[in-house]
Amino acid sequence: MSDVVRKPDFLIIGAQKAGTTWLWNMLKSHPGTSLPRKKELHFFSASENYARGIDSYWEWFRDSEEGCITGEASTTYLSDKVAFFYNEVNRLEYDESLPALPELVLESVPDAKIIVSLRDPVRRAISAYFHFMRRGKLPVNRGLRRTVQEHPRLRILELGDYATHLSPWFATFPREQILVLVFEDDIVANPASGLSKLYEFLGLEAMPLRVEQEKKVNKSWTWTQTVANYYAGPLRRFVRKGPAAELIRRYDWLRNSAIKPGDIRYLQDFYLPFRSEVSQLVEKDLDSWTYGTDYN
Repeated sequence: MSDVVRKPDFLIIGAQKAGTTWLWNMLKSHPGTSLPRKKELHFFSASENYARGIDSYWEWFRDSEEGCITGEASTTYLSDKVAFFYNEVNRLEYDESLPALPELVLESVPDAKIIVSLRDPVRRAISAYFHFMRRGKLPVNRGLRRTVQEHPRLRILELGDYATHLSPWFATFPREQILVLVFEDDIVANPASGLSKLYEFLGLEAMPLRVEQEKKVNKSWTWTQTVANYYAGPLRRFVRKGPAAELIRRYDWLRNSAIKPGDIRYLQDFYLPFRSEVSQLVEKDLDSWTYGTDYN
């Protein structure tokens, strides 16, 4: 076994529900990369994982092929603090004994390139809410606002607070070491351009985007399917796959009950005050972000 420690060449730090899985899959299919079998390691963002020691982290990259770049994608890295991961679902606590999360990363992998994909924070929060509802473990009749307030550890609201969480990253790492992509522009509207930016940033050979790669990963459930899954019990397999699932997805009878106007206002009240600050921070206009004004 080689004594040489292999470190990640890049970290995709978020944002959650902003196309990071698609970016990961594109990198995984590139011949110039050799990635660990697991996408999200959450080493620096989870106090319990960090306590296991840095050697446990290096182990994930030990078998990376020589001559290829390697890295990981943990969406919880888009934070300024290290959280406790394995406490109760309705509690969010930080390990105040540790430095800021970007400082921990700098100490261990100072040369790593940092990649972040940002999405309209209102849309991102709604997508995150749907994600946790699909798991079928939280009541679907609480609504977005109540779920956010009763289960802060899910970080539905917090992980879209880009101004707070990105500022320490820009203060810690050189600007040229950070690539900011915009989900709506670089992944949805023009994935070929976004992928080109990613490859150039990482020093990878340009690769054409195949037609099948343009399909976005993690196809979202409809709200009707989410509600049906919660109440279906042992019949959930019919809600998840098959003709019944396709019928539910197609018609989505309960769509209008998923997000209420009050939910949109609640998210806007939280995110809109930081709109200008985020734009200045990432040096982008972010004109494609509507902050829920067109949500229906």
